[in-house]
Amino acid sequence: MKLPGLFRKERTTIQAADAQDHAERLLAESLRMLGQVCGKVADAIEAQRLSRQGYTHNTYLRRTDGDEDDSAKKA
Repeated sequence: MKLPGLFRKERTTIQAADAQDHAERLLAESLRMLGQVCGKVADAIEAQRLSRQGYTHNTYLRRTDGDEDDSAKKA
């Protein structure tokens, strides 16, 4: 009888499924972390772009395109 061979085959199938599950879980966590890193890099690039235009970090942006229209209406 070769029953131990059957049990060993089932065990390797379970181990392979566990290994695949572990790899998929690691891949999903890695992609989530990569998304967070990409978001932080995008925020840093945007802050750098705004600082080059004269806006400092953590200040409110002010519209400048409507200032001319408001002064013309008041006069």
